[in-house]
Amino acid sequence: MPPTPLAAAAAPAAAAPPAPVSFLAATARHLIEQYGHGPLDELSELIIVVPTRRAVVYLKNELALALPPGEPFWAPRVAAMEDYMVELSGVQIEEPIALQLLLFSILKKYDTDLHFDAFVGWAGLLLNDFSMLDQNLADTKKVFDYLSQAKALERWQLDQLPENGVARRSFSFWDQLEKVYHKLKRRMLAQHLAYPGLAYRTAVKKIRKQLEDTTAPPPARHIFVGLGNLSKSEEKLINLLRTAGRAEVRFDADPFYLDADSPNRAGQHLRRYFSKWDLPREAVGGGVEWLRGTPHHVRYLGVANPSMQGKLAGQLLAEARQQYPEASIAVVLPDETLLQPVLHGLPPDAVPDFNVTMGLSFQSTPLFNLVDLLFEVHLTGIREGSEETGYGVPRYHHLAVTKLLSHPFLRRYQQFLNKDPNDKYHHVLDHICREIVRLNLVLLPATELLKLGKHHPLIEALFKTWDDCDDIIRACYTLIDLLKQVYSDKQTGIEAEYLFLFYTLVRQLDSAFECHEQRLSVRSFRRFLYDQMARTRLPFSGEPLADVQIMGLLETRALDFDHLIILSCNEGILPAPKKQQSLFPFDLLAEFRLPTYADAEAITAYNFWRLLQRARRVDLVHVLPGAEGIKSGERSRFLLQLENDLKPQNPQLILEDLTVEAASAEVLGVRCSVSGIREQEPNTQHRIPNTQHPNPTSPGDLVLEKDPEMLAALRGVLERNISPSRLNDFLACSLRFYFSKVARFHENEAVEETLEASSFGTMIHEALEMLFKPYEQDAQPITAADIPLLIKRADTEVQAALRQEESEKQARADEGLNHVYGQVATRLVVRLLESQLHQPGLLPIRLFGLEKALSATVFVDVPGQRQQLAVRLFGLADRVDQLPDGRLRVVDYKSGLVKKNDLQLRGYRDRLSPAEAVDRLLHEASSSADKVRQLWLYRLMLAHTEDRETADTAILSLRNLDEGLLSADLSFLTAEGEDFRLVSEDLVRKIVLRILDPAEPIRKTDDFTKCEHCPYKGICAR
Repeated sequence: MPPTPLAAAAAPAAAAPPAPVSFLAATARHLIEQYGHGPLDELSELIIVVPTRRAVVYLKNELALALPPGEPFWAPRVAAMEDYMVELSGVQIEEPIALQLLLFSILKKYDTDLHFDAFVGWAGLLLNDFSMLDQNLADTKKVFDYLSQAKALERWQLDQLPENGVARRSFSFWDQLEKVYHKLKRRMLAQHLAYPGLAYRTAVKKIRKQLEDTTAPPPARHIFVGLGNLSKSEEKLINLLRTAGRAEVRFDADPFYLDADSPNRAGQHLRRYFSKWDLPREAVGGGVEWLRGTPHHVRYLGVANPSMQGKLAGQLLAEARQQYPEASIAVVLPDETLLQPVLHGLPPDAVPDFNVTMGLSFQSTPLFNLVDLLFEVHLTGIREGSEETGYGVPRYHHLAVTKLLSHPFLRRYQQFLNKDPNDKYHHVLDHICREIVRLNLVLLPATELLKLGKHHPLIEALFKTWDDCDDIIRACYTLIDLLKQVYSDKQTGIEAEYLFLFYTLVRQLDSAFECHEQRLSVRSFRRFLYDQMARTRLPFSGEPLADVQIMGLLETRALDFDHLIILSCNEGILPAPKKQQSLFPFDLLAEFRLPTYADAEAITAYNFWRLLQRARRVDLVHVLPGAEGIKSGERSRFLLQLENDLKPQNPQLILEDLTVEAASAEVLGVRCSVSGIREQEPNTQHRIPNTQHPNPTSPGDLVLEKDPEMLAALRGVLERNISPSRLNDFLACSLRFYFSKVARFHENEAVEETLEASSFGTMIHEALEMLFKPYEQDAQPITAADIPLLIKRADTEVQAALRQEESEKQARADEGLNHVYGQVATRLVVRLLESQLHQPGLLPIRLFGLEKALSATVFVDVPGQRQQLAVRLFGLADRVDQLPDGRLRVVDYKSGLVKKNDLQLRGYRDRLSPAEAVDRLLHEASSSADKVRQLWLYRLMLAHTEDRETADTAILSLRNLDEGLLSADLSFLTAEGEDFRLVSEDLVRKIVLRILDPAEPIRKTDDFTKCEHCPYKGICAR
């Protein structure tokens, strides 16, 4: 089917059916009916516990709406579960950095050889494991005994190795772990501090103690609303209060996954609670068949790449707001990195009001990217220290430095400096980047960078040597102080927020390590800083009850929406991959019924299916197979369950499988925009529009007509000089010829870390020229007796040529691949010289010229032009030999592999007629034809330059020396005794007239293999 507009693919605009009553609205009505008509303070004395802070806001609003207008009431206490447990415990949650430092001080007493840098790698996991044990009320003695015995089984063979100190310390760690755990708990509770799991265990102890104390007043009545999977401490708390008659539980679930025979893992925890507590039907979603018994319109929307999801979400929102203005909509992001693409894709006119309930992760900000690039510079550099001190000036890699200096924050700072006409630091970053390329600085010493940057405070902050965390903190403070001068106005408010958050993080780390004796290494400090950044969110302000909400999956707990747009519905994201973030082995977790990745998948399944229960319209966006950034490319299992399990059970469910198509690439860069949706054929594979390799004849192809201005430019190119290689470019791809000779597009200069292919060939050519030059100057032939001497000099001349290639560059010719290339080049030159001894007829060599300039001028009558066009062919011959019979021969060195068959026109074996061979010579764009044309034109230029009627041309392949000199059969040009020069000049005229033919436009080649190494493929979208 052809692509259909996005709005047309949706259901036609119509009056929306009445929305189902949301779970929290039904809960509010129940609370008013149950507790709102008794004593005045009965409702106000309730404590209502919900899963999230967002649910707190929604439930309070529903309670206000459920009361009759004008009727006052005292609101009950509504709290999120995590906040309530911490409040019950009477402790404060300690900062992770302080926790890790405390843990290290305890561990250091048991293992005096423990290094802080090694500790950093697993400290966070160990604290999470301690928290998990406490939150699930695990019997820690049994857990640590089991763990110690399990590790003992692993080390039983090491008992025979008393000198293996490293292994013994490693296993001793597990034996001492219980002591570390108890000591950490005691020290924290003594200061009324805790990690989250310890707060949960403490809260349960306090409730149990309160219930056991007959003299203490009973706790308030609790209503637990909308909870899903419960930790053991949460379950214990509810169980204690229910046993005492002080708690009521209201889950939100659906029989589709709650039935005892349901294979859906979404209900695996709820089924146990339902059975254990013998809950009434009303306590579990009222028993309503939301998923199987109510209408739903579900669309699967496949996109070609992850970046399209943000744009598509904006279009889907605009469509929904237009069709159902009163509907509540949630854009759910299982992958939080999509928040910024979604925000940028929102159309402001169609979606003016929305609320972002999830904070923007600091790791998703441009400032984090700047910090990351800064650490990359310092951690990928090489420090060449002295033997005495072990320290030295670091050398930074040019790619890391260039990426850092190209960051938008730093570029904005350079613009700030450029505003002052008297400032001596104008374009300081541009100057450094230019000098890096000009001097070919591969590894830049820090001192050299500071010198290039004129010791500006910014350059010193970026590149001054880092030895420990103190140096990093000073650099960060300086960087913040400089950048805040730029981002101080209202237009850059969000960047100022980034800087303030970054300052807060650095300040926290500075305070935490101020009294710490051991200074952190650069890598350890980065780990601490990145851990903090991962937990830091940039909050958004907005209307919390707006009809459009952008949120993560966990934030949707207990909430309902009329329309859902869920992105990233792919395996590996929804649900997350099976990864156990724990130091404890899986068998231990399973033995003590502690959470594993299987429980995490069940929680995600419950959150997904519960969210769909009351939604009338659902858009599930997934990335099609083959996209970058998606490991499997498979649809989420939830989409398969919906299609194969739920749909057969619900005849009112409409399911559409659609593919989002993007507009084709533009000429000067791929610009992807969502253009439409087409229906997916059943049981067929998704078809992804190919924007990287469009058909050369497709609409929008880059075709340049030869107008008078272009024809004049082409004539200028032909008059100046044109080489055989450029003529080959025209026949292979006229667009490439245009870019290189007419438009004169040049590749950006870049630092060469190693010799490129062209430089490698040049090095060999220069070495051979220097070896043969004395014989040319003295007009002496090269004989067999001279070959051994030349072989001895080969390595010296190759190394001299290699040093000359690097003479203006800072890259070392004797290190890395350059050294290898030098050895390969020497071997090729030696083999060339040796081959002269073994092949008859090659010696003696009488040199007529080395690197000899050849040229020929051909006059062409151009239609519409009064004067003839003088076309100048030009080329440099690697070597020109004088044969014994007086003829001259051009020898062209090729460092690549060339075979005899490579010098034959296509169809040569089929005995081409002379006319067919000429046609191939003028039009064929193959590699073989290129070489034949080159030899033909060299022969023509040699005949013109030296006024010789007879001349030869040959190729010498340094990787195929056994075949000797390779020549092309050009006899078809003079098959009937014609003059070679006259025939060749006439053929050149035909090529020139084709170049100047207004009816033949400039366009791309049809052969994609010619685009693989073309420097202009980015311009023509190849």
